[in-house]
Amino acid sequence: MDLKKIIIHTLVKKKGENAKLTKAKKELAITALHQTFMEDVKNVYYKKSNPIYGVFDAEEETYPYQKFLDNYLEDKSTFLEFTVKAMTHFEKIINEEYNATGGYVLFCHFKTTEEFVAAIMLNDKNGYLVDENLDLKANMRLDIEKLDVANFTNCSKWNNNEDVYLSFTKGKKNISNYFKKFIGCTDFTSAKETSENLKKALGDYLIQAGLEKKAIDEIKENIFSYCQNKMSKKEDISLDHISSLINDEEPNLFKEFASTEQYQVSPTFKGHNTLRSLKYYSTRSKDFTLVFDSKLLGKKIVYNEKKNDILIKDIPEDLKTQLTKQLPAAENNE
Repeated sequence: MDLKKIIIHTLVKKKGENAKLTKAKKELAITALHQTFMEDVKNVYYKKSNPIYGVFDAEEETYPYQKFLDNYLEDKSTFLEFTVKAMTHFEKIINEEYNATGGYVLFCHFKTTEEFVAAIMLNDKNGYLVDENLDLKANMRLDIEKLDVANFTNCSKWNNNEDVYLSFTKGKKNISNYFKKFIGCTDFTSAKETSENLKKALGDYLIQAGLEKKAIDEIKENIFSYCQNKMSKKEDISLDHISSLINDEEPNLFKEFASTEQYQVSPTFKGHNTLRSLKYYSTRSKDFTLVFDSKLLGKKIVYNEKKNDILIKDIPEDLKTQLTKQLPAAENNE
């Protein structure tokens, strides 16, 4: 990680009261400690919080965070100016939420393979340490193990006009909602996009796992059955449950893999009919429609890549009857 900028403001608020904003006067001078801290935060963000994904609302005047950020990225303002404007806006948003409480608000600009700007709210956590007299004493420390309120903006994807570039920790519903409003995200990934992302993540993961085709087909069929059941009931699909279907002994492995920026699968989402391809191969043209269960491939359905054709074996009697009736008389007599 290349940590470019980092700054911390405070927003003190008690339930039912207005917030008090204390703005930082300057950016922090980046040290190895800041670098390690952000590496730890990033690790917790993707591996433990299971981000959800979305985009900025088109109404910039109503949701100005994107405008402040864009001005910074375009060198029209400094990082300090960007964050101060963002915090002034956040103060208004958080005052509208009765139960909201404040904390330290950290902004940082960093680069991995892509460029990000993060906004993260951190809170104190009571802890203990052993002092020089080998006695216990109370100690306050920042709690990064549970990130309820955080946003990562993938600036590279945003600049490239890609479909999804914002991510948020799932958090508690009321907390995450006012923070999404502050960032200006009212549009989350569609059911189709997330379902496609799930299929891509699943395909890559199972290939990397080196499983045989039979095992892969069985896993995909189990996942499809689960998703189909949820879709029929109009219920959300759980990434946690899918991950446990793949490996119940290490149920977090696939979840962590699929929730990264590369795949962007949210913790819960609505399923889409595109998930049928987990179990079925299908194609449709003006001349014919072909749909078959993936477990038949290599058995009753044989694909020849060189000839680019498919052989169907042991066809059902009703199809055989239909085909026989359509044959010319001379062929029927042979």
